[in-house]
Amino acid sequence: MKVKLKHRFKREFRRQLRMAIAAAAGFIIAFSWKETIIRFIEKGVQRLSTMTSPFNISLTASIVTSVLGVLIIIISTQLLKER
Repeated sequence: MKVKLKHRFKREFRRQLRMAIAAAAGFIIAFSWKETIIRFIEKGVQRLSTMTSPFNISLTASIVTSVLGVLIIIISTQLLKER
């Protein structure tokens, strides 16, 4: 019984460690792209609106980024849902 429990613990520990490493790598990738995505959306907001204030452009870009992020989460949740 002890050996089986030890084996399950090791297997689960490795699984969780792999998940943590993948999450950390994903965070680093997302963080590295953050500035590029923000600048891209800010340029789009500037082209599509008459706003000139950097604060308003940044606020609008943040809102657009948040809405796009929520849409991606909703769509991926639906596509990856267990059936």
